[in-house]
Amino acid sequence: WILSRCRLFMPALSSLKRDLTDTLQSLASEIDRSVDVDQFRSVSAGIARHEESIESLCDSLAVFEETCSALTTPLSSVAERIGAKLDERAKLNEQRERLRLLQRLAQTLHHLESLLDRPPAPEGAGAAEALDDLLRAAREMGRLRILRERGAEQKLRAVRPGLERWERVRKTLLRKLTDSLHAALAAGDEARAARVVLGFADADASAEATHWLRSEWVAPRLVPQLKGAVARGTERDALPRICAEVLVFARGGAFRPLRAAALADPQRPLHLLADSVWAEACAFLKGTPHLFGSLAGTPAALHAAHTATVALQAKLEALLQTPAERHYFRCHPAGADLMRRFNLPIYFQLRVQEIAKQLEAALARSDAAADTAEDGDGDGGGGGGGGE
Repeated sequence: WILSRCRLFMPALSSLKRDLTDTLQSLASEIDRSVDVDQFRSVSAGIARHEESIESLCDSLAVFEETCSALTTPLSSVAERIGAKLDERAKLNEQRERLRLLQRLAQTLHHLESLLDRPPAPEGAGAAEALDDLLRAAREMGRLRILRERGAEQKLRAVRPGLERWERVRKTLLRKLTDSLHAALAAGDEARAARVVLGFADADASAEATHWLRSEWVAPRLVPQLKGAVARGTERDALPRICAEVLVFARGGAFRPLRAAALADPQRPLHLLADSVWAEACAFLKGTPHLFGSLAGTPAALHAAHTATVALQAKLEALLQTPAERHYFRCHPAGADLMRRFNLPIYFQLRVQEIAKQLEAALARSDAAADTAEDGDGDGGGGGGGGE
């Protein structure tokens, strides 16, 4: 039975095999038509050649890597040596700059000493040359100060032994400058006095110049005048007289050379008027407190003294030539301390009390006049009724 059934299916399997074979052949022929075999072969050959080139390039890169690895170690050591040499060069340059600074310090100090060691010249052309040398020495002192500051910043130990020598030279220079300034002021030589004062500024000694002017030139001449102003009248009205004397001195011949236009340098403000005349006048008033004590309880005298002081400030400020000088004068601590001594709050209280008393008295008189008028009207009205 089984064999008979298989025989029934045999023709169908044969036809299926034939159909599959035909389909396979048609697909193979279709693939052959769609794919260019020669091109495929050429691409395969090109890929094979590129693979060989890539392999050779990889071999070359490997050799290059080995060569670089072999060079890295000696180059690193060379770079370290170059860095060390550069650091050494920087240190040598720093030492060179320090040596140059020390050399300039020594040369400047020697030049300054040579200028100051010259013998004094007689009056005339020799005196003018001596003044020129003195002013050159002042400029050298200013340069020397800058060099010393640079040496201190760099912590040069070699600068310290020369400090005593520098101080000695500076004292000599300041003594000669003050002697020259005294001679110029005594002679009334405005141009020479201005040059000497600017020499103080060049030597970075403006504070010393102002101190000498106040103590040795202004005070011996101004203070006796102020004492005379106090002695000429009562203490209550002494402040206006003192202010007048201060203004006369500031405008007078003793201080006129110090108000020269050449001294009005905005870059180097000297403030001679504020730090000498004004400061000395304020110190004199501060040293005589009884003048302010005499004004207590007298608003009119206090008002007159305050008005005179404010007017003096305005007139002294008008003598100054630059905004910097005027600003410094307005903000001077001596002036601020002087104005505080007037105790203006107390003065205002006294004024208010005075005005209140006058107002109360006027109101009292007005009330009394009104009461008197009412009484008069009442008496007149009563008399008229009796007549009737």
